[in-house]
Amino acid sequence: ESCLGVFSLHTASWIIAILQLSYSILSIFSEFASLNSDIADIDTIDHTYLVIYCSDHIVFAFCHFMAICAAILLLLSQTLLPSDPSPLLTWLLLTTFHPLLYLLALLANLMRGNIEGVASMMIHSGLPFLLTIYCMHLMYALYRQKRKEQNYTE
Repeated sequence: ESCLGVFSLHTASWIIAILQLSYSILSIFSEFASLNSDIADIDTIDHTYLVIYCSDHIVFAFCHFMAICAAILLLLSQTLLPSDPSPLLTWLLLTTFHPLLYLLALLANLMRGNIEGVASMMIHSGLPFLLTIYCMHLMYALYRQKRKEQNYTE
C-alpha cells in the first residue's frame, strides 16, 4: 500500500508526524492566545460562562498536547524501532482524542439546535478532522504491513 500512490507508508509516517507536530503546536498557541484575548475583561464576564469557556479551551489544548506526544512517539519509533508495529497502535490511540472531541462537540451543537455552531465547526475543523482520519487509516495500514512482515520473519 501507499499514500496517494506516491509515497510509501513509511515515508508517509514521517510526513504525518511532522505535520501533526507542527499543526498541534500551532493549535496550542492559538488556543491559549484566543483564551487570553477573550478573558481580558474578566470583571464583566459571568463566572459560570468563564469556567465553561476556559475548560473548553483547556480540553482542546489537552487534545493537541496528546497529538504532540503521538507525533513525537511516531518520529522516535520510526527512527529507533522501524520494524516494530506496536508503537503505531499507541499513536492511533493518542491521535484519536482530537477527532472524538470534534465529533462530541458537533453532536452537542446538533442536540442544542445550534446550526450556526455546526456550520462553523465544519468550516473551521472539518478538513483537519478528515485528514486526521485519513492519516489514522494510513498508519493502521502501516501497522498491518509491519505486523505481516514480523509474522513472516518469525
